[in-house]
Amino acid sequence: MMGCMEIERANEEDIDLLMDIFEKARMIMRHSGNTGQWTGGYPQRHLIEKCVAKGCTYKVRDDDGEVHGTFYMAVEDDHTYHVIENGAWRYDKPYAVIHRIAQDGSMKGLLKAAVDFASVTCPYIRIDTHEQNMIMRHLLEKYGFRKAGTIYTDNGSPRIAYERMDGAAVH
Repeated sequence: MMGCMEIERANEEDIDLLMDIFEKARMIMRHSGNTGQWTGGYPQRHLIEKCVAKGCTYKVRDDDGEVHGTFYMAVEDDHTYHVIENGAWRYDKPYAVIHRIAQDGSMKGLLKAAVDFASVTCPYIRIDTHEQNMIMRHLLEKYGFRKAGTIYTDNGSPRIAYERMDGAAVH
């Protein structure tokens, strides 16, 4: 489904639905050959509860008003981005991060919608993904992101870091 998407802040009542979306997204990852990302039940419920309470987790509705996607977006200094190997960030300025973007397999265009949404808030966006996440890597490059290098998550797992600066809508 490609139509219009509505993005709004998730609330406490949405957490069960978001956890279901994350489970379906993990299954999509596994079926596409991405066996190394979001293992061990990540993202855990307590993390999603914390991010929802912080007001930085969003839900995405399709044309019919049904929630099929979610993502985290905030303008913040992500500590996992402080050290970058095999490259460098091009800009030293405030940025929006997009994390934990997921959908249940029934919509297309979620990343584009999230990037466009974040660009309204901040023209500089940073995002990272697992080396095995070929779908996300392809889409990030399609939407104007460039590889910046390698960062490490809190558990020490490497991620390919991407950045985009321009604020232009994604085509």
